[in-house]
Amino acid sequence: MAVESAPGLENLVNQIAHDVRNHAFTIGLQAEMGQRRSASSPETRQHFDTIIHQVDALRRYLDSLLLYGRPVKLAPASVDPVALVVETVEAVRTRHAFESALPIRIESAGEVGRATWDARAVGHALQAVLDNAIRSAAPPPEVAVSVRGETAQVVIEVVDGGSGIPADVISRLGVPMAVRRAGSAGLGLAIARKMLQAHGGRLEIESPGHGTTVRLVLPRDAAPPAV
Repeated sequence: MAVESAPGLENLVNQIAHDVRNHAFTIGLQAEMGQRRSASSPETRQHFDTIIHQVDALRRYLDSLLLYGRPVKLAPASVDPVALVVETVEAVRTRHAFESALPIRIESAGEVGRATWDARAVGHALQAVLDNAIRSAAPPPEVAVSVRGETAQVVIEVVDGGSGIPADVISRLGVPMAVRRAGSAGLGLAIARKMLQAHGGRLEIESPGHGTTVRLVLPRDAAPPAV
């Protein structure tokens, strides 16, 4: 039996996720209406609260599927890589607000300069890597994010103090849904790799024992979008 091509699989995932997200939106809307009408019944309201929480989790899951399934269409512009890293780290801190004082440290080596990237795509890639780093241990370990500028490229490095990743698992990390944590779609690093490759860059992962290092290696000027 012929194996579906990667673009074919991506299109299928994209269509399914889009259709399911429409249903999730309707369910969430009805649950919110029920939640408002159940103010006088705490027990009923708790049921609606649970439904809304699960729908929110489903939406995040579908957002990951859509990021993986949609073709990457870059809109490169002049970007300050250090500012982009700071903004992305703050976004991750906000999303993980339930975890107090996420230990993420940002460093930059020398004058990084500017780059020509699609900031949104690179931000998605970095968020996926940071989410993995934060969840590499419980409670979240210390995470160091560094930015280094070179003549033709910029390297963003994320180092976590987690328990490390076995070599046989590292080889499967870029395969969609091959390695999944509880509550995760298992698409984070596949999305990150896709976003970087669209720029002509690459994702590197090392875990020599304790802790893991992930590098986002990007050309200073993104590859021009295909016509």
